[in-house]
Amino acid sequence: MAGALCIWGRASPRLLASTVSSMLSGGGSAQTLNQKRTVVEKSKLKIDPDTYPEPWPYREKGYRWQQALFDRTKKRLHENSKLIVVEGNMGSKKTDVARAVADRLGFYFIPEFQMDEVLIDRFGNDYRNYYHLFPQSFRLFDTNMFYKDPHNDHTARMRDRILRCRFDQFLNAAAHILNTGQGVVLERSPHTDFIFANACRAKNYIGQEYFMYYYIERKNMIPNCRFWPHLVIYLDVPVDKCLENIRQEGNADKIAVVDRKYLQVIEDSYKDALKEFKKHSEILIYDWTQPGNVDNIIEDIEDLDLDFYEHHKSDVFATWEISNSEVEYTIARNFVTDKREAHAFAFLDLPQHECGELYQSPRELGRYIQCIHNEILKTRFVYSAVKNTGDKFGWFSKVISFTKGEPWFEYYYKDAYLEDLVGIQESRICRFEYYYKDAYLEDLVGIQEVIADPTHQSFYNTIHHDH
Repeated sequence: MAGALCIWGRASPRLLASTVSSMLSGGGSAQTLNQKRTVVEKSKLKIDPDTYPEPWPYREKGYRWQQALFDRTKKRLHENSKLIVVEGNMGSKKTDVARAVADRLGFYFIPEFQMDEVLIDRFGNDYRNYYHLFPQSFRLFDTNMFYKDPHNDHTARMRDRILRCRFDQFLNAAAHILNTGQGVVLERSPHTDFIFANACRAKNYIGQEYFMYYYIERKNMIPNCRFWPHLVIYLDVPVDKCLENIRQEGNADKIAVVDRKYLQVIEDSYKDALKEFKKHSEILIYDWTQPGNVDNIIEDIEDLDLDFYEHHKSDVFATWEISNSEVEYTIARNFVTDKREAHAFAFLDLPQHECGELYQSPRELGRYIQCIHNEILKTRFVYSAVKNTGDKFGWFSKVISFTKGEPWFEYYYKDAYLEDLVGIQESRICRFEYYYKDAYLEDLVGIQEVIADPTHQSFYNTIHHDH
């Protein structure tokens, strides 16, 4: 039955399709849901334009502690200030559904992340055109490159970059809600990115070493998403139908890589993902073998109470409750808007150097930075400080340093990443400048002494005496 629904959460199933029944444990008799209406269509949303505050321009100003002193958060939140995530297998037509739902509700739509978003810079320069100058480890794959050579080490690098950018997307969605009050429909979330890691491992596109590292990384990342979606819409489409839809695209390389096994692992992994979502979010599951009517989805969303938090029974909506405190909302708003602290907590100090597929040597890093400055930007400044392109910090960067970060970034690995890399490179240059004047000679003399007479080492003397 096309568009059949199952509400999987705190409510019993209203209408259960046979194709989704296998995904649910237990059952429940069909019943009518009499719940408080929270989310409404944009035409029904009643907001007084004279008293409702203007959206905070977080993309231009960010949201730091100094802004928090005079701009509060809760005053913008209303019944439609919700985060909805649309999930589904490849070839499930979820993009069309997500966009339609966002349009009907008046929500901001964020499509699924694509590598082009970080491989093309703000000036339109495509990094892939400079790959012949980049070190090998910095020649990141896009999806088409992956389809042509899936067993390359760059598959792991691509998957790792996608995970981190999905993390940025999710924080962007939360930041948009808290800064503007407008709800967001997000196509796919970082919480379900592991379905692709599982599929790639099953097909041996990534190695066991990176696969283990991935789950360490994910475990560290999830708490730093700060929020869970209010609602997850899952479009359940049989693997054979997904495969048919993918074949209709006519991409021969994609068809060869994304085969039935790949899609089956994704479908099986979604069962675990939905169980995880069930603890924190409401879930609507639709049989989308034949696309149904989006009107029915909107009606089902309006029937849900996405505000009621049963603190004594479950954690559904717990991350959005935040003790209902203005201070806690302000802290969360700063965390998801600024994102630097979130990135540090989620990804800093992970054992990336122990994963061969991700390893990038310091020499390769230096060469990469040189290419960015000399061949692409043709300036010693980074993206937020290029004066002749109108960057607001271009003139100030000459006074302070080579790097002057902007108050907000969409993806860390598009702009802010380079700023941090250059900062590291500058500190290394400064440190080594003095190292090669004095300490370098001392170390050489010490090495020479050890080579000439190893008994100068106290450790050597101890071992020699014990034996």
